[in-house]
Amino acid sequence: MSFRILSNAKINLRLRILRRRPDGFHELETWMLPVDLSDEIEFSAGRGLQLSCDLPDLPLDERNLAMKAAVLLRDRTGVKKGAKIRLFKKIPLGAGLGGGSSNGTYVLRGLNRLWKLELSDDRLEEMAAELGSDTAFFVRNKPAIATGRGEKLRPLALSEPLPLVLFKFDFGSATGWAYQHCGKREAGSGQRETADVPPSLSAQNASSFLVNDLEPPVFRKFPILGLAKEFAAGRRGVRGVMMSGSGSTLFALTESDAASVSLADALHSRFPGIWTHVGRALPGC
Repeated sequence: MSFRILSNAKINLRLRILRRRPDGFHELETWMLPVDLSDEIEFSAGRGLQLSCDLPDLPLDERNLAMKAAVLLRDRTGVKKGAKIRLFKKIPLGAGLGGGSSNGTYVLRGLNRLWKLELSDDRLEEMAAELGSDTAFFVRNKPAIATGRGEKLRPLALSEPLPLVLFKFDFGSATGWAYQHCGKREAGSGQRETADVPPSLSAQNASSFLVNDLEPPVFRKFPILGLAKEFAAGRRGVRGVMMSGSGSTLFALTESDAASVSLADALHSRFPGIWTHVGRALPGC
């Protein structure tokens, strides 16, 4: 038996850092949306747990959440079967798009199918939450508001796909560094820490909720991100621009797919070598 599944990225429409917890994690509120940029993961039967990837420098041991997820599922269920897992990466690394978290969660989902475990989504969510702060989101893979350290989820209505452009320079941003350098002047700055949740997000109102408390320290470290945000925000048809997660990817919400294509072309002209993805945030994957 062999099959492939898509392992999609996410964006953070909002990310508020509320406080630092005694356990060292940060209490946060973040609104997450799935997007149509995906890695592929191939599963087949095998001896032991074997992970390979088309990116030569990606670790293949438990430093990779895909392998960590496979080991976790095997140990928790006591299954004696093995698996070959192959990653085909399209989501950039160090991007704030949840690529590693998505891979980890989709390995849980894929092995649940390969090994015919029939674990419920609730059980998969519990295990996914052990892998990281935003991994549980990808079990149901629908717009959600995450609180706690990111593992407590409640639904967020999105009435329609949101046209957008993702763009990133050829450097990443370390999550731990971004949180460590988010001081009190950033956390809770600019807007209320929590926002009234609308009955439904749409292309017309989504940009009014954009905020990311990790943006100021990351922009201070990488000033070109601020320049790129300002450039994108000034283009016709752009509703709003924000950094996703801990960066370094920025996303621009646009009025239409045509506006997205126009912005991507302009970004490539202004910043040669920049990576872009023209796509959409989705009501579900």
